[in-house]
Amino acid sequence: MLSFLAELDDGERDAIAELIGGALDVIGDAKYFGKLWLRDAETTAWHVQLASRRTHETAEDRERFFEAWGNA
Repeated sequence: MLSFLAELDDGERDAIAELIGGALDVIGDAKYFGKLWLRDAETTAWHVQLASRRTHETAEDRERFFEAWGNA
């Protein structure tokens, strides 16, 4: 998703935003609402990408951190 969005030029992004906005069937500027939807989709994709990189912190991890911090 992120690589697809990154490769879009402004014209392509506007066309996709207008298409999505029209499909949302809301009153108002279709391109505006489509751009909001695309921005939200991109933000969500980044959150998923970054969340998958986090390691799960355990009590042992915290203890090792505090020990290392105290020894620094």
